[in-house]
Amino acid sequence: MESDSEDEIPSLVPAKIKPVPVTLITGQLGAGKTTLLNYILTEQHDKKIAVILNEFGEGSAMEKSLSISQKGKLYEEWLELRNGCLCCSVNDNGIKAIENLMKKRGKFDYILLETTGLADPGPIISTFWL
Repeated sequence: MESDSEDEIPSLVPAKIKPVPVTLITGQLGAGKTTLLNYILTEQHDKKIAVILNEFGEGSAMEKSLSISQKGKLYEEWLELRNGCLCCSVNDNGIKAIENLMKKRGKFDYILLETTGLADPGPIISTFWL
């Protein structure tokens, strides 16, 4: 296959996909993580933000919310993590959740990931290194 231009990308090579920025919000219990998250989501910034929320629920049940905020409307999907913590699940359920979220590319501009105050952010952060 010959190309008319040296600058033209060959059709068999996929175009580079623009990365989606991710911000990890972490801190001790009561530090204000959810308050910061709510502030960001309610501000006028013309960004569509996807949220991955990792919190302890009643009876130590863990739920993670994948939310897409768009012009004041909030859409949510829930996925219960089997072993309770995103930092422990990041290699299985956490990765699957992020991959599923990335299939919705174009519906959001940015990802905010809020961990529970008990989570170790190290394993979560290492997930995003290429």
